[in-house]
Amino acid sequence: MEALLTDLMLWIKAHPHWAGLVVIVVSALESFLVVGLFVPGTVVMFGIGAMIAAGSMELMPTLVLAAVGAVIGDGTSYFIGRHYHQRLRVIWPFRNYPMMISRGVDFFHKHGGKSIVLARFVGPVRPLLPAVAGMLNMPARRFFLVNSLSAILWAPAYILPGVLFGASLGIAAEIAGRLAVLLVILVALLWFSWWSMRRLSRTLQPHALSVQQRILDWSRRHSHIEPLAAALLDPEHPEARGMTVLTALLVLASWAILTIPSHLTTDNLLGNLDLYLYHWLQSLRSPLGDRLMIITTEIGDGRVLYGFTLVLSLVLLLRRRWRAAVHWLVTVGMVGLLTQALKNHTAVARPPLLDNSLFSYSFPSGHASLSVAVFGFLAVLLARELRSSWHWLPYSTAVFLIVAISFSRLYLGVHWLSDILAGWSLGLMWVALMGIAYRRHPAPAVSTRILAPIAIVTLVLLASLHSSLKLEQDLALYRPAAITPVTLTKSDWLAGGWQNLPAYRDDLKGRHSQPLDIQWNGSREGITERMLADGWRRPHSPNLRNLLKLFNGDATVQELPVLPQVHHGESQQVLLVRDSDDASRLLTLRLWESRYRLAEDQTPLWVGDISWLSVDASYHLFRFLRTERDFSGALDRFLSLMDANGIHQVQRPLPQRGNNETNWDGRLLLVSKKTPEHR
Repeated sequence: MEALLTDLMLWIKAHPHWAGLVVIVVSALESFLVVGLFVPGTVVMFGIGAMIAAGSMELMPTLVLAAVGAVIGDGTSYFIGRHYHQRLRVIWPFRNYPMMISRGVDFFHKHGGKSIVLARFVGPVRPLLPAVAGMLNMPARRFFLVNSLSAILWAPAYILPGVLFGASLGIAAEIAGRLAVLLVILVALLWFSWWSMRRLSRTLQPHALSVQQRILDWSRRHSHIEPLAAALLDPEHPEARGMTVLTALLVLASWAILTIPSHLTTDNLLGNLDLYLYHWLQSLRSPLGDRLMIITTEIGDGRVLYGFTLVLSLVLLLRRRWRAAVHWLVTVGMVGLLTQALKNHTAVARPPLLDNSLFSYSFPSGHASLSVAVFGFLAVLLARELRSSWHWLPYSTAVFLIVAISFSRLYLGVHWLSDILAGWSLGLMWVALMGIAYRRHPAPAVSTRILAPIAIVTLVLLASLHSSLKLEQDLALYRPAAITPVTLTKSDWLAGGWQNLPAYRDDLKGRHSQPLDIQWNGSREGITERMLADGWRRPHSPNLRNLLKLFNGDATVQELPVLPQVHHGESQQVLLVRDSDDASRLLTLRLWESRYRLAEDQTPLWVGDISWLSVDASYHLFRFLRTERDFSGALDRFLSLMDANGIHQVQRPLPQRGNNETNWDGRLLLVSKKTPEHR
C-alpha cells in the first residue's frame, strides 16, 4: 500500500496537469445535478488534501482548481434547471422522486439566494439547489456571484482537513509507521460509521411508522400477543404492565442469545476473527496510540457513563420529564445489571496480553453495552424532538462515540471482537424496545436546546475529570505484561548471542526501514553519563512549547524538537544528539532496553541505532526532523567520535534485494563497559 501511494505521488508530480484536471472533474461532479449524491467528493477532496500535505500538489493552485470545478458543476446544473423550468419535475429521474425537487424548492424559498451557499454544506440538497435556482428563474448574474462565493468557501473547507490529516501522518510516520496506520484506520472507521448512520437513517426513517403499524395490526388478530404489542406501539394503550412483561422476556431472551456465543472456539469463524483481529491490532500498539485509546476508553468507563446518565436524568426530572428519565434509567440500569450477570455466568477470560487478575471477565463488553445504552437512548430522546431530516445527527454522534470506545477496547487488547458484538447486541435490544415505547406514547417534549448543550458539557467535564485522576494509573494498567528476561554471558553475547536480538526496528511487520545497528551493555545512567561527557547532549523534547517551533520556517536543526520513535510498542529510553560539521544535520543515538541481561552483573543489553536527522521541509504547514536513510555514514561518523575500547564490530546478513529500504551495509556495533584502565 505504501509503495502504491508513493508511485501515485510520483506520477502526480510528473503529470501535474492531469492532477489539476482530476481536481476540476471531481469538484464539478461533486456539485453536479443528482450525480453529486453518488460521487464520494468529500472523501476524494480529503485525499487530495493529504496529497497536498505530502508535497505532491501545491495548495493554492489546487484550491483555485477545486473552486473552478465547483462553479462549473453548479453552473451547469443551474442552466439545466433554467432550460427545463417546471418540466424538470416530470423528466427522468426526478419524476420518480418528486419529494427531492420539492425539498429543494422549500429550501430555496426559505433561505433565498443564500441557499446556494448553505447548500454547499448540506448533503441532501447540495446537488439540487443550483437546478432549483434555475428552475425558479434566479437571475444568472446573482446566481454566479453567490455561486462563486460558495465555491471559494467550499474548497478550503473540504481540502484543508485532508491537508492537516496528511501532515499529521508525516509526523506519525516518523514516530511509528504503526501510529500512522492506526490514525488512518480510526479516521476511516469513524467516517464510515458516520456515513452509514446517515444513510440508514434516511433510508429506514420513512418506513419506520408503517412497519410499526403493520406489527400492531397483526398483533390485534392474536389476542395473546396484542397486549404486549399495544404496550409497545399503541399510543392509547397503557404501557406499564405490558412493558413489565416485555422487560422480563427481554432479560430471558438476552440471556439465552448471548450465552450461546460465549462458548466460542478457535475452530469456528468468529473465534478465528477474534484471534486475527486481536493479534493484528496488537501489532499496531505504540505509546502515543496507547495514550489516545486509553483516553477514549475512559469515556466508556462505568463511572463516567453512570454519572453522565444520573446528571442528565436529574435535569429531566427537574424539568418534569419523568417519562423520559424513567425510560433512560431503566435502559441503562438493566443493561448494566445484565452485562455483569452475563460476565459472571459465562466466565470468558480476557485476551492473554494483559494481567487477567486485574480485570473482570470479558463477555460481553461492558464498555460496548453501556455506551450503546447511554448514548443510544440519549439519541432517541433528542431525535424525537427534531425533524426527520435531522434525525441522523444525534444518531450519528452516538454511533461515533460508541464505535470509538469499542475500538479502543479492541486496540488495548482487553476484549475480543465477539465481546464487542455481544455488548452492542445487548445494548441495541434494550434501546430499541424502550426507545420505541417512549416515542410511541405521549410524553412532554424535551428541549434539545437545553438538553444537548448540557449533555456535551457534562460529558466533557466528567471525562476530563476522570481522565485527570486515572490516566497515569490506566497507562500502567493497560500496559502489556512484561516479558520474562533472558540471561546470557558476555562471552556468549560477543561470540554470537547478539544475533538473537532484533536487526530492525519493530514498527510495521515486514518493513526493514530502520536497522538497529548498535547493541550496548550497561545501565541507562552509565550510558548517558558517558555520552554527555563525550560532547553529546539531550535534544529538545516534543512538549507543547517546542512543538510550536515546527511551524517556524526559520527554526534550525538544533532548535527543532526530536520526535520519539517506537520499537516493539515502546519509545526509546535513551535519546541523545550531537551537532555535526554540517549545520543541517544532527547525529542521533536511540536505545531501547531489550529483554536480555548479562549474567555477570545483570545489566541490560540495549538495542538501538545511530542515524542522521535533517529537516524535512516538504510539508506546506510545518517542518520537522526526519531520520535519513544513510545509516552507514552515520555509523562511520559515530566511530570517528568514539574511543574504540569496548567496541566490537560484527556483520549481519542483509535481507534479499528489494526488501532493504535503507543505506546500511549490515555492520553492527557491540558496545560494552570500558575496562578499568580506560575509565
